[in-house]
Amino acid sequence: MIVTAIFKAKPGKESELREELHGGASASWDEVGVRGYHVHELIDQPGTFMNIEVYKDEAAFQSHLETPHVKSFLGKLDDLLAEPLTVYQGKALFGGENSKAAL
Repeated sequence: MIVTAIFKAKPGKESELREELHGGASASWDEVGVRGYHVHELIDQPGTFMNIEVYKDEAAFQSHLETPHVKSFLGKLDDLLAEPLTVYQGKALFGGENSKAAL
């Protein structure tokens, strides 16, 4: 399961959001069901961040949402974000055709 989340920082909150995202990624890397957890800052939109998260399955994603670090982070979003959090969920297609197709 793939999850992409977009976070747009309020003006002046970019560094704080970046730090929170780093802390969340670090904690998520230790979760058994997390296969990959990648944080990016958009090149053409500084202060806007994109997470690409890869989970073993839906249950692993649901387990991730119940962790203390995620609950804590979600509680801070009203203070950090200029726009509501955008989340996309997807399933991989064509992944077995080529090793470069897999995340």
